Amino acid sequence: MTTASGLLRDRFPYVRFGAGPHTLVLLTGLVLDNEVPGTLTAQAYTHGFRRFARAHTVYILQRGHGLPDGATTRDIAGDYARLIGDEIGPARIIGMSTGGMVAQHLALDHPGLVERLVLVVTGARLAPAGEEICRRWLDLAADRRWRRLRGDLATAAVDGATMRRLARLAGSLTGGGTPPATRQADFQTTVAAVLGHDTRTRLPSLEMPTLLIGGAEDPFFPAAYLRETAAAIPGATLYVHDHSGHGLPKQRSGLVQDETLAFLDRHA
Repeated sequence: MTTASGLLRDRFPYVRFGAGPHTLVLLTGLVLDNEVPGTLTAQAYTHGFRRFARAHTVYILQRGHGLPDGATTRDIAGDYARLIGDEIGPARIIGMSTGGMVAQHLALDHPGLVERLVLVVTGARLAPAGEEICRRWLDLAADRRWRRLRGDLATAAVDGATMRRLARLAGSLTGGGTPPATRQADFQTTVAAVLGHDTRTRLPSLEMPTLLIGGAEDPFFPAAYLRETAAAIPGATLYVHDHSGHGLPKQRSGLVQDETLAFLDRHA
C-alpha cells in the first residue's frame, strides 16, 4: 500500500494511504512535537488503520502550524475546513480526543464537508479530572519541563498501570529536546482551547449520522460525559466500553475500527 506524508499548505502535517472510493479524514489528538511524520510513523499509521484503507482514501491530519494566540477549538475547526474544502473535499470525518472536539465544530459550521461523523474518546466538554490534567500540562509547559510533559502525554494515551509506566518511560526518554517556540505556543494554545471547549448547546444542530465511541473509565470523557454528549446529538449511536479509558483507540484499535466501519456501512 502506498503511503505519502509531508505538509499540506506548508502548515498541516499529514499521512495519506489507501485508494478506496470514499474519502476518510482522521483528525488526531493532542501532541507536543507536531512535526511531519517520518517514514516509520507514517508506516505505523498505515498499518494501524489499514482496515479503513479497504474502502477509503485515508488522510491523517495533525493541527496546523502557527495557531493564532487565543484560538478556540472552533477556530481550529475553521482552519481545518479551509484545508479540507480546498485540498480534499467532502469526507467521512473521524475525530479522536482533541481532534474530536474540533470535529464537532467542523461538522456544525461546515456540514457540507462532513458526510459522516465519528467521535472517538471525546465529548462536548472535559470532565473535572481531565481539566486537572490539562492544567498540569500547561504548568509543565510554562516551566519548560519538556521531558516530564512528554511522559505525561504518553501516559494519558494508554490504559492500565503497567502500560502507563512503560509509556511514561518511553515518552520521557525518546522524545526530542526543547521544542521550537512555535510548537510550544501551538501546544499551549490548543490545551487552552480544550479547556474552554463546550458544545452542549450546539450539538442538537448536528445534521449528519454520528457515532460516538469511548471508554467508561476515561478521565477526560468518562461514561456520564459520553452519554451526555450522545444525548445532545440527534439520532447518535453510542458505544461505551467498560474497563477501557482514553487508551481505547490505541489498545483496542481493531474494535474501534470495526465499530466505525459497521456504522459507515449502515449509513453508506
